[in-house]
Amino acid sequence: MECRRLAISVLAFSLGALPLIVYNATHRFATFRNNAAYDTSDVPGKARLLRATADGGGLLGWLVNEDWQTTAPHATRGLVQNASARISSIAGHPRHNLTVYAFALAVLLAPLARGNALRGILFALIAMAVAWAQMAVTVNAGGSVHHAILIWPLPQMAIAISFASASRRLGSAGIPTLVTILAAMLVSGALVTNEYYALMVRNGGGMYWTDAIFKLSDYMKGVRASNVFCVDWGMMDSLRLLNRGTLPLRVGTDPITKPELNAEERAMLQRMMSKPDHVFINHTKDFEFFRGVNDKLVKYAAVAGYRREVQAVIADSYGRPVYEVYHFVGKADESGQ
Repeated sequence: MECRRLAISVLAFSLGALPLIVYNATHRFATFRNNAAYDTSDVPGKARLLRATADGGGLLGWLVNEDWQTTAPHATRGLVQNASARISSIAGHPRHNLTVYAFALAVLLAPLARGNALRGILFALIAMAVAWAQMAVTVNAGGSVHHAILIWPLPQMAIAISFASASRRLGSAGIPTLVTILAAMLVSGALVTNEYYALMVRNGGGMYWTDAIFKLSDYMKGVRASNVFCVDWGMMDSLRLLNRGTLPLRVGTDPITKPELNAEERAMLQRMMSKPDHVFINHTKDFEFFRGVNDKLVKYAAVAGYRREVQAVIADSYGRPVYEVYHFVGKADESGQ
């Protein structure tokens, strides 16, 4: 029976990971050779990020802006926005739900479970531990909410099974107790979600969720360009969607983000900068994802004899400059004018 279960588990895992297995089989295990690097220096930071992901506060300041990031906040309008702001104020601007506490309680109550329920809890706990341990010691893994969330819904699975099992031990008081705990969790989660909405209304979307993308999209519809290079992360897919694929978008971060450039890469940059109808888009300094990438490009341009000429600076509806649109002008072009 145990061998049968093991075989089924291995088969199911292999089917789920089949694209990755095929890729590594045909590329000499490139995933392990190119990406597998270990570092334990940021384990405490990744643990804090895991907690922030669990309690709902991990995207504050990223998905939505905080008050300190906004000098000209918007006033609330309408019944829904006013109600949201009022609830946020009454609740004390909650930033954390009760998931972490519920999980800790579920672990403490786990010994009350029996049979399949106990095995389900143990499966969830072991799978979580193994997955997060790999993130914790791997470079460029586990350091962001979209990494930590890959563990979901295993924590919720452990909480649900443990609470249900414990409630059966309380007899007639089991269901009322369980309902009370779940209601408290639901309210705490709803209050944190409302806080996100209130902040979004007041301060707008965060660095990569800015409404400036709509103004940028509208502006680019009137720009004549044979190539549009996006010199940072977080704008290319949005522009492609908003313009239905009509913009000649190109990745502009390569090879700029590399520490050193070889001769072929320098020649590539030369070609990118050599035509005035090659347009570049970058984030302003306060919104950059790859810090300093635009300054690096401008320095390469200066060495190659080109000067940046800004065409437009695009701000969001809160007055924050978010994007710059520009092209390069060479010394020969300037002397011929």
